Amino acid sequence: MPCISLVTGKKLPSYRTKAIAKKAEKAARKKGYRLITYGCRNCNGWHLAHRTHYRTDCEAGCRCLKGIPKKEYKTEKDAIKTSSIISEKRGIKMWVYECPKQEDTWHISSQSGATPKKKKRRKRSPEARERRRRRRAAKRKQ
Repeated sequence: MPCISLVTGKKLPSYRTKAIAKKAEKAARKKGYRLITYGCRNCNGWHLAHRTHYRTDCEAGCRCLKGIPKKEYKTEKDAIKTSSIISEKRGIKMWVYECPKQEDTWHISSQSGATPKKKKRRKRSPEARERRRRRRAAKRKQ
C-alpha cells in the first residue's frame, strides 16, 4: 500500500534506501526546496518532507502502544490541524492531548484521551493459583 501525503492526498514518492533519498534531497535543495529525509514506518522506505511539516519524536520519551515514539507538536492548533487531516484522509477519529511529561507539547492519538490506560493483570496458571491458596491456608493455621 503506497503512502499518501496528508497535506495533498497524493501518493508520496518512496525511496528504497536512505542514500538514494539523500541524493533526491540534495537535488531538491539545488532547486530551492527545503526538504528533509525521513524513514517511513508504514512502508519501510524513505520519503522527503518539507522541514516545516516534519515532526520530531517526543523528547520526553512518550511512546504509543506499539512502542513507537510519539510525534510532538509545539502548539495545540498545529496538532488539531494535523489530526483533522488524518481523520479526513484515513477515516479515523483522532484526539489531541497535552504531553503528560512535558509542558507546551502536544500529541495526537487514535485512543480517546479521556480514558487512562489500565494496567493489564497477568493471568496466573491454575497450578500457581493452587500453590497460592495452599500458602494462605498454611498461614491461617499458624
